[in-house]
Amino acid sequence: MDIGEALFWGQQAIRTVATVSGPVLLAAMVVGLAISLLQAVTQVQEMTLVFVPKILVVFVVLAVAG
Repeated sequence: MDIGEALFWGQQAIRTVATVSGPVLLAAMVVGLAISLLQAVTQVQEMTLVFVPKILVVFVVLAVAG
């Protein structure tokens, strides 16, 4: 295996990781942002309020996508 082939397989690995983890990370980020905005508006600063919806959304995305 020469350096070009190693770079090719490295790029493919990074692309695969981004493709597989992208939807889950994007869904968790959107839910986290929405809950954070809700917390800022209502002035409720409870850490578990963000954690539980994120976990539920991640499980749903994994169930649908995978």
